[in-house]
Amino acid sequence: MPASDDIIGRYFRGDQGPLDIMQYSQWLATIETAEYYNQHARTARAFPNKNQLHKWAMSQRPPAMGLHLEFGVASGKTINLIASCTKERVYGFDTFTGLPEDWRTGFAGGAFDQRGNLPEVSENVELIAGLFEDTLPPFMAKHGADKIAYLHVDCDLYSSSVTIFKNCVDRLVSGSIVVFDEYWNYGGWQHDEFKAFQEFVEFSGVSYSYIGFVPSSQQVAVRIN
Repeated sequence: MPASDDIIGRYFRGDQGPLDIMQYSQWLATIETAEYYNQHARTARAFPNKNQLHKWAMSQRPPAMGLHLEFGVASGKTINLIASCTKERVYGFDTFTGLPEDWRTGFAGGAFDQRGNLPEVSENVELIAGLFEDTLPPFMAKHGADKIAYLHVDCDLYSSSVTIFKNCVDRLVSGSIVVFDEYWNYGGWQHDEFKAFQEFVEFSGVSYSYIGFVPSSQQVAVRIN
């Protein structure tokens, strides 16, 4: 019996109270993600957690090719992990005052607030505080024609992700690695980082391949072809 039929059957038999919207939103999101995976990502490599995904993805980036960027630093755990995999400087962008707008249920504006405090980071990490739209254009101007070797998108929001890809459109080239922290497998995943990336792909004309993911979570890695 299909899972959806079982849910409907239990509802009409009175086996439970009202259906929990959040529970079934996640159930539906996982089904949608699995369907998308079957169509587009079947050759991607699976990892047990995001730390293992990042370590492997860092090994896949082009040697000595450009910038290492993270958008959404928060406590600094992931950027320090990335920095441990390279001698290159890693740049981290964040307001350090939380999300600039509401994201989804349970993650209102201000979520992940560090109260403006910058986390302790490795020696090869440089943190850049402020809104992406204020800090990213001058950063890119300063770095001339440098391309992106490794991009970690951990900003959750569609609007913030759009800002990232708008400013990185000429710097993501063949071999560039992009890792998303919230790409799929949660309610409404099609409206956030996923949507911004797909719009970037359509606008820029680049092609890409899914190379890694965490099956029980939301993290996905792609390589620009």
